[in-house]
Amino acid sequence: MTTNDPNPRCGILYIDDEEKALKYFRMAFAEKFEIFTASSGREGLEILKKEAGRIGVVISDQRMPEMLGAEVLGIVRDQYPSMVRIITTAYSDLESAIQAVNKGNIYQYVVKPWEIRDLGMVLQRAADYFQVLTERNELLALKMATLQRILCSDRVKWLLVYAQSWEPTAREILQRALLAAVQALPADPSFLSSPAAAARSFEIGSLIRSELAGAAAVAPALEALRKSPPAAEAAWEALTGDLAEKHGLTPAGEFSLAFASPASGAALHRDLFGSLLGGAGDTASLRFLECLYALASANAVATVTIGDISAQVPASASEEAVVDALAAKFASWDIARL
Repeated sequence: MTTNDPNPRCGILYIDDEEKALKYFRMAFAEKFEIFTASSGREGLEILKKEAGRIGVVISDQRMPEMLGAEVLGIVRDQYPSMVRIITTAYSDLESAIQAVNKGNIYQYVVKPWEIRDLGMVLQRAADYFQVLTERNELLALKMATLQRILCSDRVKWLLVYAQSWEPTAREILQRALLAAVQALPADPSFLSSPAAAARSFEIGSLIRSELAGAAAVAPALEALRKSPPAAEAAWEALTGDLAEKHGLTPAGEFSLAFASPASGAALHRDLFGSLLGGAGDTASLRFLECLYALASANAVATVTIGDISAQVPASASEEAVVDALAAKFASWDIARL
């Protein structure tokens, strides 16, 4: 739940097919929490689609037409795993609530008829727990984005050092391609923190081994480029073959692909820039770098446009220009907002 309010009220969605129960719930808790109500599981899920950013706790009655509360909360768990889920049930249906707890669908159950004071305490604990989960996830996202910035810096430096032994012409071609890639890095750094960070992502031994494997995968591709640069058209065709179907892209002109329909670019960004971000190097990122290298090798001052990414191959570049461009990109990223 994100908001500009430094002390926001936690949003709570209550789902129950009894209108009287919804009414009493609103009256009892509207002063302390931001209350949303729904009279069916489907209606509750529709509300979540629109208001997920304002809701931290979902409480549902178990016995409802069409969908049981446990079913609804199971969907909530899959689609909004950080939300705290509570089920209300009568004594006669207590077994189903216990099963839902054991399956991990819910945080806690509350027996009907509930007492306002007792339920209020449960809701407050749930809201506090959601706040802890939110802060933890934000910290993990920040740590992952910071880690990816370090990996990006190391990978770019490694690529520049690796090319030190090349003949000047080939080295300058690589620098032009790298400068185009660095400048094309998305302005929004949120793609760095996804997929969700795991504890093993920060284990130093695993990290070093992963980076070594990624660098080793890029090296042969760079040597192949240096020895035999592909034609720009052939490199572009190879790149589009990797990307078009996977990301829903269609031709939109020379060296240009557009989204066939509105889509999130995060997965595309990770594919394109994996060779800079510490990826294994066996994705479209190598094709992307190959395409930029081919254009630079042909002395073409061209622009490659893929979805919302635009990479312009410059007429010239130096190591200093590549490093300065990366520093400027990092300076523009507000990773504290992730």
